[in-house]
Amino acid sequence: MSSIHWFLFAFVLIIAFGFWNWQKSDQQIKQLHASGFQTDLDLKGTPRVLLDRSAQQIAVIEPSGYRIYPFSAINDLELQFDANVHQDDNFRLRLHLINSSRGDEIIHYESEWLAKEKLKALQHAISSAP
Repeated sequence: MSSIHWFLFAFVLIIAFGFWNWQKSDQQIKQLHASGFQTDLDLKGTPRVLLDRSAQQIAVIEPSGYRIYPFSAINDLELQFDANVHQDDNFRLRLHLINSSRGDEIIHYESEWLAKEKLKALQHAISSAP
């Protein structure tokens, strides 16, 4: 096989894995909604984050499952990134959780702007909860 064939094979494999990942995550969201979770706000991210403001809960969705935390379990929210010489990258939100066996949840975003926007939305949702 020539190098172009290997490249095309790798490209198709990456696309197929991405589609499979999306399908599995979509199944998890359907199961979450079937359990009574009402999505009021979708913060996207990797893993995906959904909020149910009326129940004061946050759900973290992965292809293998989902985790639900009450707003009261979130001790602190933090914007993190890797500082590089030319440009910062790897922007993520860290949700510091109280008494979580998994530790903190880390949500990755594509850009600083997007991460800051989602941080503000999450802070607003948690602070305005009754």
